[in-house]
Amino acid sequence: MDDFYGILPPSQTDQLPALRAQRRDLLGLTADIRTAKSQLNALDPSQFWSSSAQRAYRGRVDEIVHDLQGVLDYLNDAQDQIWRSIRQLLAADEQ
Repeated sequence: MDDFYGILPPSQTDQLPALRAQRRDLLGLTADIRTAKSQLNALDPSQFWSSSAQRAYRGRVDEIVHDLQGVLDYLNDAQDQIWRSIRQLLAADEQ
């Protein structure tokens, strides 16, 4: 059966390195997003100005931080799924 790329699905031997590479890439991306989120959380515009613009800015930063948390949740779910797939392949190889 063809997958969405139009080729035969890779063998289990081929899948394991690909899954590990995906997991590594997701871990790097997750780390970058966590760093960006913490930098945004550290912003304190009150040291520069105090006005309705500051409140709007802080509100927008809070929205972005919330959105980034959603992205992190999705990335964590993806990492969990990849880890489950890796464990299944390793268990199948042991049998």
